[in-house]
Amino acid sequence: MKDTFRVSIYARLSRDDNNGNLESMSIANQRQILSDYVNEKGWILVEEYVDDGYSGTNFDRPDFKRMLKDIECGKIDCVVTKDLSRLGRNYSMTGYYTDEYFPEQHCRYIAINDGVDTMGANNDFAAFHNVINEYYPRDISKKVRQVKRTNAEKGMFMGSRAPYGYKKSPEDKHKLIIDEDTSWVVKKIFGKFINGENARMIADDLNNMNLLCPRAYYYQLQGKDNPRKDESMTWSSATIMQIIQKQVYIGDLIQGQRQVVSFKSKKRRLTEPDEWIIVEGTHEPIISRDIWDEAQKIRKGRYYPRNERKDKTDTIFIGLVKCADCGATMCASMRGRQPKLTYRCGTYSNHGKNVCTSHNIRKEVLEAIVLNDIRHYAYIASQDKDYLIKSISKMLSKDKESESNIMLKELKKAESKVEEINISIKSLYKDKVTGKISEKIFYNLLEDFENELKNCENTASVLREKLDIKAATESEISLFADRISKCLDLTSMNKFLARELIESITVSAYYKVDGETTQDVEINYKFVGNLKNLEINFFEAGYVIAVILRQRNNHFIMAVLGQKKLWSLSKMTKNCGGEGGI
Repeated sequence: MKDTFRVSIYARLSRDDNNGNLESMSIANQRQILSDYVNEKGWILVEEYVDDGYSGTNFDRPDFKRMLKDIECGKIDCVVTKDLSRLGRNYSMTGYYTDEYFPEQHCRYIAINDGVDTMGANNDFAAFHNVINEYYPRDISKKVRQVKRTNAEKGMFMGSRAPYGYKKSPEDKHKLIIDEDTSWVVKKIFGKFINGENARMIADDLNNMNLLCPRAYYYQLQGKDNPRKDESMTWSSATIMQIIQKQVYIGDLIQGQRQVVSFKSKKRRLTEPDEWIIVEGTHEPIISRDIWDEAQKIRKGRYYPRNERKDKTDTIFIGLVKCADCGATMCASMRGRQPKLTYRCGTYSNHGKNVCTSHNIRKEVLEAIVLNDIRHYAYIASQDKDYLIKSISKMLSKDKESESNIMLKELKKAESKVEEINISIKSLYKDKVTGKISEKIFYNLLEDFENELKNCENTASVLREKLDIKAATESEISLFADRISKCLDLTSMNKFLARELIESITVSAYYKVDGETTQDVEINYKFVGNLKNLEINFFEAGYVIAVILRQRNNHFIMAVLGQKKLWSLSKMTKNCGGEGGI
């Protein structure tokens, strides 16, 4: 063992520590104890490092990071603290330094009062001390939460960010006052809403006025850029509805709706309504109670509760219908003066025409298209199942090699990116632990990495699904043929059948062909995918079939032996009801 060490002494005092024995925990007291210890050992005191006012669970401390740099530069080879809790109160991170970091850097670490010495023969009690030390911030966190809840029950605003339309009082940060720069926008939103405009119309109007949405306005006040780069910074219908529902605008505070999951985690969970803290009349209202009540009546009448919006038969395509333009799931909602279930692009509903196109399809129209498509292939299967299997196999084999090669390259690229991101995340955690980056930067970067990772994993998953479809076995094609052959006399769809047969349905925006409005609907079946390119030799098969090509002006364009024939919606739906058909 070395006789002489180049020593640094490290002292830390948090605001929470001030609640305890100030004399024993003071920086001056720590310095004296540590200096005496080093002098007694006859070692060289190279540098003193002090972090005053920093929690033990936070390792993003300026002097602590400076000390780590000096260790890595070889300036010091021994660190001494009064006790292990001065190093930190997070047992996993503290354990990392005592068990990994200091030994790897050939740096001795000593916690005097706890008898911890990384060069000692027995260091087993260090882990126990780490656990005990972590109990302290855990207890403090519990007490802080209780204090916040007590203050919230008194009507004090405990949020970090004031609701849009308000700001924190300069004299009392727990008091909300009206923000004249934005409160008029809130009044405008409520006024438009009770006068019959829907959320999408209101959002479009505010975007056309170039008004900043709440998040963009907040970051402008802070002089910061939005850390979520992929997040839309425009008004959306969802933002409008969030404002409409907030009781804060009539002078009431509702708090405690979210709670941190752990004292070591920044993630929050939604709480149950019986846990909320509601205090009326805590601040000046922006909206009168009469206007707010009227808005809630309109909202509840316009946006039906989930369990009342539609019956079970109406949910058969939920999750299956995709927007052909942006790929988002199309959401079902009741629309029109005589409300009828309509599927509409979720991206457009929330963010408008700047993000996606306006298009929708009524439930009964979509069901008619799907029914006739299914019965078309059911008819082929009923006539000659082997011929259908043979035709599908031929279609899937055609250009299979080139398509598969392209998708395999894309898949390998996506998987490689996933691997790179995972390595970056591991490196990021190490940078946080070693103090190279702050906790704020860590969480911002981690969120960016996780979003990118999710996108890459989704891309890889989609590509694998496509490859699986292209690689459909004969038994899978046969299974599809067996399933669809049972649908010859099908008169209506149900949820089970839809999910048994269909992988997804893509719906395009409307477009013009020869002056007629046209919309494409593509059905991707389980195992076999989209059958629109399926080649059928009618004369070889020996029967007549009809294929739906597209919907036009509530009509369906049919192809019968290569000749076009126009079928009206009324006739088509009548046929779907069992009074006719293919």
